[in-house]
Amino acid sequence: MSRRIGILYLARQNLKHKPFRSLVTVVAVAVVALVLFPTTILGKSVSDSIELGVARLGADMMVISPSNVAKVSSTLIAGNPSTFVMDGSVTGQVAAMEGVEKVSPQLYLATLSSG
Repeated sequence: MSRRIGILYLARQNLKHKPFRSLVTVVAVAVVALVLFPTTILGKSVSDSIELGVARLGADMMVISPSNVAKVSSTLIAGNPSTFVMDGSVTGQVAAMEGVEKVSPQLYLATLSSG
Protein backbone atom coordinates (compact mmCIF):
# COMPACT_ATOMS: atom_id res chain seq x y z
CA MET A 1 0.00 0.00 0.00
CA SER A 2 1.50 3.27 -1.14
CA ARG A 3 0.91 6.31 1.02
CA ARG A 4 0.96 9.79 -0.48
CA ILE A 5 3.42 12.13 1.24
CA GLY A 6 2.02 15.64 1.58
CA ILE A 7 3.07 18.82 3.30
CA LEU A 8 0.92 18.15 6.36
CA TYR A 9 2.40 14.67 6.77
CA LEU A 10 5.93 16.06 6.55
CA ALA A 11 5.14 18.84 9.04
CA ARG A 12 3.62 16.37 11.49
CA GLN A 13 6.65 14.08 11.20
CA ASN A 14 9.00 17.03 11.70
CA LEU A 15 7.15 18.13 14.85
CA LYS A 16 7.06 14.56 16.13
CA HIS A 17 10.74 13.75 15.58
CA LYS A 18 12.33 17.19 16.21
CA PRO A 19 10.30 18.79 19.05
CA PHE A 20 13.16 20.95 20.39
CA ARG A 21 13.90 22.52 17.00
CA SER A 22 10.19 23.15 16.46
CA LEU A 23 9.86 24.77 19.90
CA VAL A 24 12.89 27.00 19.29
CA THR A 25 11.45 28.08 15.93
CA VAL A 26 8.07 28.94 17.48
CA VAL A 27 9.72 30.87 20.32
CA ALA A 28 11.95 32.77 17.88
CA VAL A 29 8.98 33.77 15.73
CA ALA A 30 7.06 34.86 18.85
CA VAL A 31 9.98 36.99 20.09
CA VAL A 32 10.33 38.68 16.70
CA ALA A 33 6.59 39.41 16.62
CA LEU A 34 6.63 40.77 20.19
CA VAL A 35 9.51 43.10 19.34
CA LEU A 36 8.34 44.13 15.89
CA PHE A 37 4.75 45.08 16.80
CA PRO A 38 5.53 47.69 19.51
CA THR A 39 8.44 49.02 17.46
CA THR A 40 6.15 49.56 14.48
CA ILE A 41 3.53 51.29 16.63
CA LEU A 42 6.18 53.51 18.25
CA GLY A 43 7.68 54.37 14.86
CA LYS A 44 4.27 55.32 13.48
CA SER A 45 3.54 57.49 16.52
CA VAL A 46 6.88 59.29 16.21
CA SER A 47 6.32 59.81 12.50
CA ASP A 48 2.84 61.26 13.08
CA SER A 49 4.16 63.54 15.82
CA ILE A 50 6.95 64.82 13.59
CA GLU A 51 4.51 65.49 10.75
CA LEU A 52 2.25 67.44 13.12
CA GLY A 53 5.21 69.45 14.42
CA VAL A 54 6.41 70.25 10.92
CA ALA A 55 2.91 71.35 9.94
CA ARG A 56 2.92 73.81 12.84
CA LEU A 57 6.31 75.24 11.91
CA GLY A 58 4.75 77.41 9.23
CA ALA A 59 3.28 79.82 11.79
CA ASP A 60 4.42 83.39 11.26
CA MET A 61 2.57 84.96 14.15
CA MET A 62 1.45 83.94 17.61
CA VAL A 63 -1.28 85.93 19.36
CA ILE A 64 -1.35 85.64 23.15
CA SER A 65 -3.05 87.44 26.00
CA PRO A 66 -0.90 89.75 28.15
CA SER A 67 -1.43 87.50 31.18
CA ASN A 68 0.29 84.56 29.44
CA VAL A 69 3.41 86.35 28.13
CA ALA A 70 5.72 84.99 30.85
CA LYS A 71 4.42 81.41 30.48
CA VAL A 72 4.68 81.48 26.69
CA SER A 73 8.19 82.95 26.77
CA SER A 74 9.49 80.33 29.19
CA THR A 75 7.84 77.53 27.21
CA LEU A 76 8.96 78.60 23.74
CA ILE A 77 12.45 79.80 24.61
CA ALA A 78 13.56 77.54 27.47
CA GLY A 79 11.22 74.58 26.95
CA ASN A 80 9.85 74.80 30.48
CA PRO A 81 6.57 72.91 30.96
CA SER A 82 3.53 75.12 31.56
CA THR A 83 -0.21 75.06 30.99
CA PHE A 84 -2.02 77.84 29.15
CA VAL A 85 -4.73 78.31 26.57
CA MET A 86 -4.39 80.37 23.43
CA ASP A 87 -7.81 81.97 23.66
CA GLY A 88 -10.01 81.29 20.64
CA SER A 89 -12.11 84.44 21.08
CA VAL A 90 -9.85 86.55 18.87
CA THR A 91 -9.47 84.03 16.03
CA GLY A 92 -12.11 85.81 13.98
CA GLN A 93 -10.30 89.14 14.27
CA VAL A 94 -6.94 87.59 13.41
CA ALA A 95 -8.41 85.65 10.47
CA ALA A 96 -9.92 88.88 9.09
CA MET A 97 -6.48 90.50 8.85
CA GLU A 98 -4.94 90.84 5.41
CA GLY A 99 -2.46 88.09 4.54
CA VAL A 100 -3.65 85.59 7.17
CA GLU A 101 -4.37 82.18 5.64
CA LYS A 102 -5.05 79.96 8.64
CA VAL A 103 -5.90 80.57 12.28
CA SER A 104 -6.16 78.01 15.05
CA PRO A 105 -6.47 78.34 18.83
CA GLN A 106 -4.02 76.17 20.74
CA LEU A 107 -4.08 74.49 24.15
CA TYR A 108 -0.69 73.87 25.77
CA LEU A 109 -0.60 71.41 28.66
CA ALA A 110 2.30 70.62 30.94
CA THR A 111 3.05 66.92 31.37
CA LEU A 112 2.72 65.33 34.78
CA SER A 113 5.97 65.09 36.65
CA SER A 114 6.42 62.28 39.12
CA GLY A 115 8.93 62.15 41.91
